[in-house]
Amino acid sequence: MKLARTLLAIGLGIATICGPAQVQAQTAIKVVVGNQPITNYEIAQRAKFIQMTQRIPNATKVATDELIDEKLQLAEARKRGIIVSDEEVNEAYAGIASRLKMSPDQLTKGLRSGGVDAKTFKDRIRAQIAWSKVVREKFRATVAVSEQDVIAALQDKVEPGKDKEKATTTEYELSQVIFVVPANAAASVAAQKQKEAEQLRGRFTSCAEGLAFAKGLQGVVIKPLGRRMQSDLSDENVKMLDELAVGRLTAPQRTGNGVEMVALCNKRVLQSDAAARAAIEGELLDEQGELMSRRYLRDLKRNAVIEYK
Repeated sequence: MKLARTLLAIGLGIATICGPAQVQAQTAIKVVVGNQPITNYEIAQRAKFIQMTQRIPNATKVATDELIDEKLQLAEARKRGIIVSDEEVNEAYAGIASRLKMSPDQLTKGLRSGGVDAKTFKDRIRAQIAWSKVVREKFRATVAVSEQDVIAALQDKVEPGKDKEKATTTEYELSQVIFVVPANAAASVAAQKQKEAEQLRGRFTSCAEGLAFAKGLQGVVIKPLGRRMQSDLSDENVKMLDELAVGRLTAPQRTGNGVEMVALCNKRVLQSDAAARAAIEGELLDEQGELMSRRYLRDLKRNAVIEYK
């Protein structure tokens, strides 16, 4: 399950919060789940939050059901030794605020202006993070998607009469050029190697000639990296290579080995459905996980002692 997407959906309605702050001081217990109480203050707060973000009728019943589910989810998490730290909750809260183009403080003020304590939202976040961990731990060995399922799902997405659109990926042919700097070398030695690397980069216009020349330099090591697919590299490295012309060197970087550069010897775009297949597989795994999650929660609720006051 994609928790970040779920949390963002929860937060989307907050941008339009308005109205005076209200304080709810009632603390009467309305429901007991196992030995965990739910007060009418919690229900009122959650109902108000639901009205802000979803604008649905019968928010009080929905809020009560949500809180019951969360008590069961958190109890199961505790049973499995799963603890969600305040840091995790605050990080998710800040992430939602960022996606709404707000700071955490602004999000808190927005909630407060609608009469909702930020703790109400954070409690919901905590329960969702905990439950996500519980489900992942319980079903990680059983959730799987077959090759046939992926192929069938891909075919379902193809419009009749149209060829399946294929995603593209890039293949890079790379070699590493290292100006070796001993670990105990003086700073002046490292500076000299940096200067030599910059000079080589300036005259390097093709791998055929440039690598042969570099091999003849003292203290330079050439390490062929071979062909690397876009998916094998970090986004940062892909961006750097896409901005580099074939036959050129990346900017020198100081590392533990010395001063390093990478030569881009070839680059080609390949037709591939790898990206589409990965997306489909993720969607199918999410669907399976969601189904198992609902069944799991249903079983917990069936076996729980829930008392309404």
